[in-house]
Amino acid sequence: MTFSISLKARAATTACALFMSACVQAELIISHKTAGLEYPENSIEGFRASLAMPVNAIELDIHVTKDKQLILHHDPVLSSYNCFGKDSKERLIIAQSTLKELVSIDCQNHKVDAPYHLPSLDTVLQVYAESDRSKDLYLEIKVWDELIENNPLHKGLDISMMHYPDDEVAGLVLDAVRKYDLNQNIVFNTFSRELLLTLRNKQRDDEVFRYGLLYKGDYAPWTLGIIALFTPLQCYDSCWAPDYREVRRWLNQNQIDYLLPNFAQLTNFLFRRGYTRHIEDKENSFEVIPWTLNTPEQWITYRDYNFAGIITDTPSAYEKQ
Repeated sequence: MTFSISLKARAATTACALFMSACVQAELIISHKTAGLEYPENSIEGFRASLAMPVNAIELDIHVTKDKQLILHHDPVLSSYNCFGKDSKERLIIAQSTLKELVSIDCQNHKVDAPYHLPSLDTVLQVYAESDRSKDLYLEIKVWDELIENNPLHKGLDISMMHYPDDEVAGLVLDAVRKYDLNQNIVFNTFSRELLLTLRNKQRDDEVFRYGLLYKGDYAPWTLGIIALFTPLQCYDSCWAPDYREVRRWLNQNQIDYLLPNFAQLTNFLFRRGYTRHIEDKENSFEVIPWTLNTPEQWITYRDYNFAGIITDTPSAYEKQ
């Protein structure tokens, strides 16, 4: 059964507290990047399919275009990795391209070997507005961060051209969701603490948006670079040092609703004890929903933690387990 995370889940929690009964709150299942390992990620096809799945929410990635429109895509640059042919040398920065240019490109998703087009956020919200709205939307707003800067796929590109000021981005995103009166259906999330607070400062008194911080910590290639030598991951993806005590303090002080940590990181032996000590064993004002768990092995480990939900690119497979 599907339900709205914001109202019904919170109501269930309140009822448990009032009647002091032993009840278990339902797990939140979030379709990551529109079921990004079942359909082309951030595609209208994947979004429609996710609406029909027994999930509680759908996660989308948003970029601002050159003409100040909003478009869905995970990466800030179109390349042979995510759009063009595998032998193509072409690279296209989304933030320096117009919406018209981007939606007209015939892309190929190599993960699921299927064609797709980049949809505008407005197109997706139109489809959502015509649905029963029983699923929440987790809108990840893409901005510059160290992960983008150190990605070897972006070598030689001007990173400053990949993002716009927080105030401008927040205004555009809020205008988009207000057009469809979605204030009870939206969870804004981003790696940028500044953008998260900017969004909340622009929230109106009658709006009930929720907020989640995506978190990996600080980029630390000098201290963690040796990890990359013993894993298939490159340093830009694995050389991150989380400070769970610090992030817990920030989340509680700013009354952020969700912590969205990297699952592989917090279960790593280097950081697991810190996560358990500073977050799992503490009472917090926020809930924890890790990303991204796509395999049965990860799902088994996931059950050992007290998470509020799961973010997965394979929601159909997760439901069938």
